[in-house]
Amino acid sequence: MKCRMLLLFLLLPLLTGCVQTKIIDEVNLATVAGIDYTEDDQLHLVTLSTHYTPDKEAVDDYFEVIMSKNDDTENQLNRQSSEPVLIGDLDIIVLGKKAAEEGVFPIIDTLQRNPAVGSRLFLVVSEGPMTELLKESYGTQGNATYISKLIEHNMKERDVPETNLHLFVSDFFQKRKGAYLPILKKLPGRHLEVSGLALFHDEKMVYTVPEKDMFYFKIFVDKHTDGNLPVKIDKEMAVVSNIKSHTMINADYNNLTFEIDFQLKGIIKQYTGKKLETEIIERIKDSMERKIEKESLRLLKEFQDMGIDPIGVERKFKQQNRNFDQEKWKDQYKDVTFKFKSVIQILESETLE
Repeated sequence: MKCRMLLLFLLLPLLTGCVQTKIIDEVNLATVAGIDYTEDDQLHLVTLSTHYTPDKEAVDDYFEVIMSKNDDTENQLNRQSSEPVLIGDLDIIVLGKKAAEEGVFPIIDTLQRNPAVGSRLFLVVSEGPMTELLKESYGTQGNATYISKLIEHNMKERDVPETNLHLFVSDFFQKRKGAYLPILKKLPGRHLEVSGLALFHDEKMVYTVPEKDMFYFKIFVDKHTDGNLPVKIDKEMAVVSNIKSHTMINADYNNLTFEIDFQLKGIIKQYTGKKLETEIIERIKDSMERKIEKESLRLLKEFQDMGIDPIGVERKFKQQNRNFDQEKWKDQYKDVTFKFKSVIQILESETLE
């Protein structure tokens, strides 16, 4: 507890900045921060401040400090800068893997208590070293803009569930649902990708949803408005792009059954066969339904075996059943039977024959 209070006290100056009025051109306004713990339990902090050259090229100033958890963060950062380092427009916080695995409560508690920190800020976990991810330059508008657009694109058009500081805090501090964050991986050629989702239980990252399972995880916690799912038909492959989806959940507490009804409307974007006939389309539909049901149930069983609840099974049971017994739930969760039904409607094909 003492360690947590020290860390909270340490991070507060970093996130509040200075109350004195500053001219924007005379400060280093940090837009990205990275936080991790070292092997000897020190705090490892990185900030990026974007400025523009006369040619309007974005350049990120990189500041990095390693300090004990009772050092003054602001003083440490400003020792490296010719201008005051201020956290006034923070867009991204990158959590190092060690910090995520050891516990992020002090960091999250500090963020959610500070009114100067925007609730739309993105939190992410770095798959590799946080410093290596942030030292590279991405895009032409600075790293904050690049990472923000990457997350927004993957939420709207891919398989990342909606996320921001407000949503993460809401899940993080409630007992009946786990929290999750995107995981970023550094690629060659100055690129990043969302490589999975970090699931949190009791403030620690305990499970990684790999990229191949993110489509199924999003079914449980959000709506699909785009994204692709590959389906194998004999020796051929088809890719179905979803247009609209809907998920209904019914939790029967008396029988401890949790039923998920998933409906999706999509179009076939690719097919490796010679001709896409009506019979083939029907087989693609049936194969896709079976695949979604199988993989979704597998994922739910993995969560159940680990005793984690990232999709809010407990919350659904409590919402839909007045006789829910909180004291018995931990043992009852092990006995819940999951049922999944998917109904796929193929609207059209955009493939070239």
